[in-house]
Amino acid sequence: MPVLPFRALLYHPRFGPEMGKIVAPPYDVINESQRRELEGSHPKNVVRLILPGEAGREDDGTFYTGAAALLRKWREEGTLQRDSGSCLYPYRQTFRGPDGSESSRLGFFGALEMEAARQGAPLPHEKTLEAPRRDRTRLIAACRANLSPIFLIHPDETGRVGSSLEQSVAGEALFRFSDPQGVTHELWRMEDPASIEGIRSALEGDWTLIADGHHRYESAQAVMRNFPGEAGARQVLAFFCSLKDRGFRIFPIHRLVRSLDSERVAALRRSLTERMTATALPAGTSPEDLLARLREAGGGTFAAVLPIGPPLILKAERSPAPGPAALEDLDTVVLQREILSGILGISAADAEKGAVGYTPDAREVFRQVRQGEAAAAFLLNPLRIDSVIRAARSGLRLPQKSTYFFPKVFTGLVIRPFD
Repeated sequence: MPVLPFRALLYHPRFGPEMGKIVAPPYDVINESQRRELEGSHPKNVVRLILPGEAGREDDGTFYTGAAALLRKWREEGTLQRDSGSCLYPYRQTFRGPDGSESSRLGFFGALEMEAARQGAPLPHEKTLEAPRRDRTRLIAACRANLSPIFLIHPDETGRVGSSLEQSVAGEALFRFSDPQGVTHELWRMEDPASIEGIRSALEGDWTLIADGHHRYESAQAVMRNFPGEAGARQVLAFFCSLKDRGFRIFPIHRLVRSLDSERVAALRRSLTERMTATALPAGTSPEDLLARLREAGGGTFAAVLPIGPPLILKAERSPAPGPAALEDLDTVVLQREILSGILGISAADAEKGAVGYTPDAREVFRQVRQGEAAAAFLLNPLRIDSVIRAARSGLRLPQKSTYFFPKVFTGLVIRPFD
């Protein structure tokens, strides 16, 4: 895996105390209300680059050239400063996960050389859509920069990468701040050539899996093809995290069915109890208790939350699976095949068009069902990472929103310009 140091664009140190108001989550988890909130939190918030809205819209109706103009302005006025040398950038996040547990995750930002990685390219594990690919391709091409990183997992079999990173974060961080969700972010600079080379050599020959940023990676590839003579387009900004890192976690993304009338909800409950092994939980079961019962039940089980009756723990009587063996037993695939499609008639295409919503937060599931924003919901256990890797290494793609790697790698800590 060819990993390179790079000269990052960083926010000027004077913004250090305000970084919590300047950075943003990845663009694809920001809705319009959140975008406006981020934009209003600070005049230099990076959301103005990745989702500038009307503030960056040009006469041709697009915001891509507006984002590029704003990036140039921030560089010229010193809001963003180019680092003096090529570095790797260790990045630690300390957090409480969706399941309530506390942990911290340590990885680093670097540049993945895409051309050299063609024989050992990062493994995708989820399907992508044309519209977001086209959107991010136009943004990268206009800005001539990777504004947001992709998130790559690597095995670090020897443990050398993790050991080197632990040593590199002993000193004072460049930035340290907390976001509104309570996640603490810390960024360091690794500039020692020997340390950088140690990480590069440790990763050489390793496989990587795209945890997050499938659209951004495919967009970066498209830009590379469209600008073959531009050296900077042959790399992509990435956050690298070891499977051995003690803070590496994978969480499920629960499904919210959007539109069912009261008759169909009642019919759904009957169908679930008739066609599956169903256990009704006590009325008033909390989201935390429901997740605990789901974990106890293990793989191949789901929880249903409906506006009528108590929650259900379900085990599907699986029908013969038409797909590859590496996919057929994954819970997200079984849920789609046996319940969403098999009982409700919701195809994968319907789900992509909005018939199904997604959230990693079980409390949000209960709230939306209670308030009528969702007609029904299904909660899942997290997929095992070895199952995800097995499917990816077999060349297979999981349904969208099959995995949730928490916390999200934030945008705005480092930017990789092409020049």
